[in-house]
Amino acid sequence: MPPTNQLRLAYWLGGAFALAAAFSFSLQDALVKWLSNDYALLQLLLVRSAIMVPTFALICLTRWGHHGLVTHRPGAHLLRAGFNLVAFLSYYYAISRMPLVDALSIASAYPLILILLSGIVLAEIPNARQIMAIVAGFVGVLFIIQPTGDHVDWIGAGAALFGCLAFAGLAVHTRYLSKTESSELMLLTGASCILVLSLISAPWTWQTPTVNDWLLMLGLSVTGLFGQYGLTSSFRYAPVYLVGSLEYTALVWAALWGYLLFNDIPTPIVMAGAALVVASGLAVVLSERRKSA
Repeated sequence: MPPTNQLRLAYWLGGAFALAAAFSFSLQDALVKWLSNDYALLQLLLVRSAIMVPTFALICLTRWGHHGLVTHRPGAHLLRAGFNLVAFLSYYYAISRMPLVDALSIASAYPLILILLSGIVLAEIPNARQIMAIVAGFVGVLFIIQPTGDHVDWIGAGAALFGCLAFAGLAVHTRYLSKTESSELMLLTGASCILVLSLISAPWTWQTPTVNDWLLMLGLSVTGLFGQYGLTSSFRYAPVYLVGSLEYTALVWAALWGYLLFNDIPTPIVMAGAALVVASGLAVVLSERRKSA
């Protein structure tokens, strides 16, 4: 296969992983918001990571053997795990306080931070058309959030913004680390660190779930599993700014879950913003297709 075709295939594969991750994470967010009324966030992280750790360990052993569990860069893995923990804990706290679309709209600003970080750290400079598409996507985010002055939850918004910064660091570090480390090992180390912390807190946070809530927590874990794998794999195949642009589509899903589960009815402005977000992501993909053709 010619190099240009290989590059094109890699970008489309990375884009597909990013879209799947956006859907999975949006459903996970809805489950977190639903369950956070009755359970501590660290308990939700405990159940989630307790399923992820053995799953990723098994995948590592199956694909790579015992060598798949070995790394010569433990410090880099620990740094990524720290970004991962801070990002998810901050964001979960935000969506436990705010409507899904509001929290995700703030967190969705992180692709703009990625442009700066990826240019400085990874030397992946987007072209003018891609920058315009990403800015258009952010305008769509502003349409969706519609700041309401005194009605804004500034604590929740601050948590979402802090999570946004951590997600940007996580994305860039994942792209950097994926040059030598497998996606499965990165996911395993990240989930293991969350599992250890949540186990330490369990004596103070644990409440025995009902049967229905156990099923919802299982769903939370499965969607998180697919989301983590899809996001990490997307950075292996595609540049950071491409993945970040496609993740805007999670806003559309957030609006849908908000309507179906929490009776949050999107306004015409929100729908227009969602359309602009999706259009900007598609524009970036088409730009990459033309560039690699």
